[in-house]
Amino acid sequence: MNFIKDNKYLALLGAIGVGIIIGLMVATIIVDGEYLQNSKNNEESSLSSSFNDAVKKASPAVVNIYSDILINKDNNLPFLDRFNSIFGLNRTRSGSSLGSGVIFSSDGYILTNQHVIGDTNLSVTVELHDGRKQQAKIVGIDRGTDLAVLKINHEKEILSIEIGNSDNLKIGDIVLAIGNPYGLGQSVSMGIVSATGREFNNPYSDYIQTDASINRGNSGGALIDTSGRLVGINTLMRSSSGGSEGIGLAIPSVTVLGIINDLIQFGEVRRGWLGFSIDRRSLSLNNTLLVSNIHPNGPAKKAGVKVGDMITEINEKPSSYSLLFKEFARSKPGNLIKLKILRNGIFTEIELTTAHASDQ
Repeated sequence: MNFIKDNKYLALLGAIGVGIIIGLMVATIIVDGEYLQNSKNNEESSLSSSFNDAVKKASPAVVNIYSDILINKDNNLPFLDRFNSIFGLNRTRSGSSLGSGVIFSSDGYILTNQHVIGDTNLSVTVELHDGRKQQAKIVGIDRGTDLAVLKINHEKEILSIEIGNSDNLKIGDIVLAIGNPYGLGQSVSMGIVSATGREFNNPYSDYIQTDASINRGNSGGALIDTSGRLVGINTLMRSSSGGSEGIGLAIPSVTVLGIINDLIQFGEVRRGWLGFSIDRRSLSLNNTLLVSNIHPNGPAKKAGVKVGDMITEINEKPSSYSLLFKEFARSKPGNLIKLKILRNGIFTEIELTTAHASDQ
């Protein structure tokens, strides 16, 4: 009986051992399967990191622009003095320029840089994504932001770019630059947003800084996000060699949207007018904003600003000449600007409504 009992125990132990072995084999198969599945998922994820869809969505709206211009060295934009324009031409002679543009409206409106079409223009040719070329009409220019709007006549609707919100960009976000560098044809480069809010001597534009390769010919081209939406217009590069060195600048789409309507409607950008002047001597010696002159029919006069007032705050921020100019440059007729002034030892808050410059 003990022998039979022992055999039962041995059989039971054997069954348990077999069960454990089978369990381990099943677990190994499951783990291996999960590993293979994870590897497959990782591979698919790696493949999905391609930005081909974004480029295919945006690139048909990016065009090449060829301009015959008269170049005058005396008409350089003052805020470009420390930078190489992507346009990159000798401004002492006439010649042909090369740049890029973006179709932002299906009825043929195209956005580019003003320096691409030049100060004195002879003709502008736009080459579409499919290779067709058309003469373009200049609708309006704004030297302040270095933007221009062109118009081509087209029998049917053409593909336009989707405009994104540049205010949503964060440092480190991936962006793609599309343009026509060196006349090679449409090219794409990838980088990240290195910084936002760059001024670089131009209060009209808070540039997006990117390390995406931007070279001569990229001017006026598109800076897009990974969804293919326009977040900026490629404009400048900082370079000591004439080539891309990892510091490119683009005008944010939010700024662009504020310019387009004025250019189409009026051919120029209508900015606000404050109606007073600052004492240059006080500014240079004491770095203070002392009102030296007031236009008799200007917004400042109507709001109660007086000669001798010292401006201490502008829109609730500590005053500076750069801030004053920035608020002026970005204001539209009818905007409200808040000033805190010091007059006879007493602080006073004043609100003035900007007028159109033509009211001077």
